[in-house]
Amino acid sequence: MPAEATNKTHFRIRRAPKGGRRAAAPAPDIEEKILDAAEFVFGHFGFRGATTALIAKKASVAKAHIYYYFEDKEDLYRAILERAMNKWARDMESLDATTDIETVLVRYIHRKVDFSRDHPHLSRIYANEIISGAPFIGNFIEKVSTPLLHEKIKTIEALAARGAIRPISAADLFFCIWAMTQAYADFSSQMAIMKRKRQLEEADYASAKATIVQLVLGGLGFSAAGAAAASNPKAG
Repeated sequence: MPAEATNKTHFRIRRAPKGGRRAAAPAPDIEEKILDAAEFVFGHFGFRGATTALIAKKASVAKAHIYYYFEDKEDLYRAILERAMNKWARDMESLDATTDIETVLVRYIHRKVDFSRDHPHLSRIYANEIISGAPFIGNFIEKVSTPLLHEKIKTIEALAARGAIRPISAADLFFCIWAMTQAYADFSSQMAIMKRKRQLEEADYASAKATIVQLVLGGLGFSAAGAAAASNPKAG
């Protein structure tokens, strides 16, 4: 199914419902509870291992409630992928690299690390989907993600062309940022073990932000002092 834009920052991956919505919902917060539970269950067990029974148990709702909002397990999985991809798209759209590239990149890196901290299961679902060949989101990547990325690539290349930053492969710059920031979700257990902790703490995420900022800005040719100052923006 083609990814369909419903507004500037929301894109559909789910199929249109077969029977339409019923007149009254079971409760106003049930759908979000189901989505939160599904994020956890799909993140732990993957698409094949997850079941609607497990998701209903995690959400503390009747299994029938899931089928009020979602056609089946695949529809629910698509809804979770919508969460991930629309968050990605919003972050990319907000990345206005035409002015003050240092601050813009710092804020972007901070948001990506925050996402890894706050939504580790969603990050892992996305990673597993990509590893599996992107069967559900391949079209989204082609039709939505790729054009958004290429907009930012052009801006980075223009900055390099006028000497504002060092020449760099702009696509690989973004790939590296994604890899570094998403590692703090996908490999957080390994990191915690190696740091001799039960789990990563807020100080670890703050350190990650500062380190990634230093690496990215330093690679683009900004001074160490400037990179250090930019790594803690007030609005970041």
